Amino acid sequence: MKPLHLSLQGFTAFRQHTELDFSDLELFAVVGPTGSGKSSLLDAMTFALYGQTPRLGSTGLEALISQGERALSVSLTFEVGGTTYRVARSKGRRTADTGVKFEQYDAGRWVDRSQGLPSKAVTAQIQETVGLDAKNFTRAIVLPQGDFAKVLLGSSKDRQELLGELIGLGTVRDMQKYAAERHKELRFELSSLQALLSGEYAGVSAEQVAALRAEREAAAQRQEALTGQREEKAAELTRWQAIERVWQAREDVQRRLSAQRSRSAGVEAGAQRAAQARRVAAIIPLLDAASRARIAAERDQAAAAAAEAQAQTAAAAATQAQDSAAAAELAAQTVPDLEARAEALRDAGALATRLKRAGGTPESRHDQPLAWDEDAYSLAHEQAAALDRLRLERTQIDAQQASLEAERARQEKERGEYADRSAELERLKREGLEAKTQADQAHAELERVQTQAGLESYHAALHVGEPCPLCGQTVKTLPPPPTEASATVARLQAEVRALDNALVERRGRYAEVQERVKALKAALAEREQTLTDWAAQLEQRGRDAREQERSIAGDPHDDAARLLAGLAAQVRAFGPDPSGERTRLQARVKDLRAAVTRQAAAAAQAASAAAAAQATWEASHAAAQARSAEAQEAAERLSAALAAAGLEAAQAQSAALPEAEIAALEQAAQQHTATLSALEQQLGDLRAQASEALAGREYDPQALPRLSQELTGLDAELSAAQETAGRLAEQERSASARLERRLDIETQAADLAHRSDTWQTLSGNLSVREFQQYLLAEVESGLLSGAGHILFGISDGRYRLVLADKDYAVQDLWNAGETRAVKTLSGGETFLASLSLAIALSEYLAGNRTLGALFLDEGFGTLDPQALEAVASALENLRTQGRMVGVVTHVESLSERLPTRLLVTKSMAGSSVQRFDN
Repeated sequence: MKPLHLSLQGFTAFRQHTELDFSDLELFAVVGPTGSGKSSLLDAMTFALYGQTPRLGSTGLEALISQGERALSVSLTFEVGGTTYRVARSKGRRTADTGVKFEQYDAGRWVDRSQGLPSKAVTAQIQETVGLDAKNFTRAIVLPQGDFAKVLLGSSKDRQELLGELIGLGTVRDMQKYAAERHKELRFELSSLQALLSGEYAGVSAEQVAALRAEREAAAQRQEALTGQREEKAAELTRWQAIERVWQAREDVQRRLSAQRSRSAGVEAGAQRAAQARRVAAIIPLLDAASRARIAAERDQAAAAAAEAQAQTAAAAATQAQDSAAAAELAAQTVPDLEARAEALRDAGALATRLKRAGGTPESRHDQPLAWDEDAYSLAHEQAAALDRLRLERTQIDAQQASLEAERARQEKERGEYADRSAELERLKREGLEAKTQADQAHAELERVQTQAGLESYHAALHVGEPCPLCGQTVKTLPPPPTEASATVARLQAEVRALDNALVERRGRYAEVQERVKALKAALAEREQTLTDWAAQLEQRGRDAREQERSIAGDPHDDAARLLAGLAAQVRAFGPDPSGERTRLQARVKDLRAAVTRQAAAAAQAASAAAAAQATWEASHAAAQARSAEAQEAAERLSAALAAAGLEAAQAQSAALPEAEIAALEQAAQQHTATLSALEQQLGDLRAQASEALAGREYDPQALPRLSQELTGLDAELSAAQETAGRLAEQERSASARLERRLDIETQAADLAHRSDTWQTLSGNLSVREFQQYLLAEVESGLLSGAGHILFGISDGRYRLVLADKDYAVQDLWNAGETRAVKTLSGGETFLASLSLAIALSEYLAGNRTLGALFLDEGFGTLDPQALEAVASALENLRTQGRMVGVVTHVESLSERLPTRLLVTKSMAGSSVQRFDN
């Protein structure tokens, strides 16, 4: 993956639109002061590709949006495997302003590969194209030098932990942890199954199932014998039930025949009464007709009288309804006046609504009210609100001005501390140089005295003409006799130790003060720019507020109050409740008009009812006269019939029966005769059936209850036998199922034991002491080999990295291949070694992919001038091999040694980037 073009806007310090062209860059520096936004350029690339940054991850990304901006946007054009791609990603404070687009350049045009896909799917597509996830992209392309210095100089344990984190060894640890948890889970399941076997299924066996099967078969045989006995008793009971039915039927028929014979006299009397009724049957209709005609005539006469009274009442009601309708018409003549009054009140309601909407009440007053003007009030209201906002703005500016002054006081305090610390640093430097000179002189004097004391100690063993015991040469002259040098050695050694200790203490204090001076200098520089920007911003806000206040003339609050008072006066002129009064007037008009309509309809209805009542009386009177004539004619026909029969009306009435009753009496006599004949025939047949069923035996009335009791006892025994057989069958089934379950559990337990052992073995193999240790050793070996080649190249063939006694060491090829610890390297040499490790790990993480870019972030600011010179020379010798290498630093002297500089500067408008070719 190689970046070609980067554009960003609203991203951290880069508020304005900024573009960078990387297409023709190989080795370059990104340089600028601390806080200018150098690392933000690398964050922008990572955000464009993965929607996250190394420092924030994928959450809290609103912190990347420049202060005061609504959204950020980043576009990155890059190349992978000869194909060009472009990704554009935005992040807003609102969800609608967030999105991502991924395109591929093909056949002279950009093809959208993200259309219709959610953002997560697009990010996954980009990751697949790049071939690295966000974490490995950061490790392989953006190299943090400080981590590799820890790898280089740390202990074996610390080094392996950091290497494991850099190469993603956490995955192997997760695998080992998962294997251990699976082993634990399977052992827990196995113990549960074993507890189940030893507890719930402890007594389950094949012998138990066989015993239950034998008991069930014996119970089945007992059930079969009882079933046969019951069938025999049931057949005998059925025969006696048939005899019982025939015997009881014979007794019943005999009782019915006796009862029928006892009713013969009454049936005969009824037949005679029916014959008498037949004789008077022709007179009864005439009696009924005469009676009905008389009753109808009386009823019609009463109805005619009632209709006459109702007609008179309806006529009076019609007259009263006409009078009410005339009164309603008279009252409705006031409607036009009421409507005119309501129309006048309508404007008052509109004015009251307008007053309420404007925030006033009918009681709003002012000494100098103004006539209401909608536009004038809107303008005054807006200017009053703007004036309130400006007053609040002035309050906020004053508060921030106080905070600015407090920060300036703090800045002055730190400037004083910086001056004090700088002076102390110079003093410590002078004292340190003096202490170094004294220590060097003391060391030289001690070495001289020790040499002299050593020679003096051999004075007694030297003889002229004999070989020297030290060098073996012949002694020609004797050295001077012993002096007091031996006694001086102890004193000088104590002085040297005291001077060395004092020198170490001064160096420690110097380093401590130097770090504080650097921190104060960086903080002062960063805060100075911030305070300057802050003061300029407050000054601009103050000028803007004053300019807006001058644009507002007069007192808009008072103008608005005067206009509301004028409108309230108009509303009060219409009374306390104009809207309610208008509503009441409209309701009165509606009621009057409704009364006119209602009374007219009532008058029409009353007139119609009077006409109908008159017609009803006339019809009733005519009907009464016709009924009287019919009653007279019916009475004459009845008198003629009674005279012909020689009977009185009462005699004919008492002998008369309804036709249904006459027919019933005649039918009863016929049925009685037929029933006597049928019962006699049925009694003869039943006597013959009973004799045949008994077959010569006597009828025993206790036989049927006895057989029923015996059958009940057999049913009880059979039910008990069936229950026993069912219970034993269920026990056998349950025991068989439990036996099958036990065998299944034993199989599961064996499988769990095997799987548990497998996971336990895997957990042990993946543990730190075995597989992880082996993997780290392999990675470390390959990493040292690759880093050694890189270090050999950038150190002009002097150094290689090797592993000696589990610690990192360097092989000095300029000194006969001498191997020494990396802790003996100078600052610049240490940086070169850690840089070699970083590049080697970058290539390792990339795998078989060719990385088109590499960024070295920080790690240069703590180097002394001599070390920086070594680093600059090494970077000049670095073989880019077609790869783009960017060095992020704030050291100007280092950036000037590289072919190209990207200078990042910061201002009130935001950061910007300029390119300079050295």
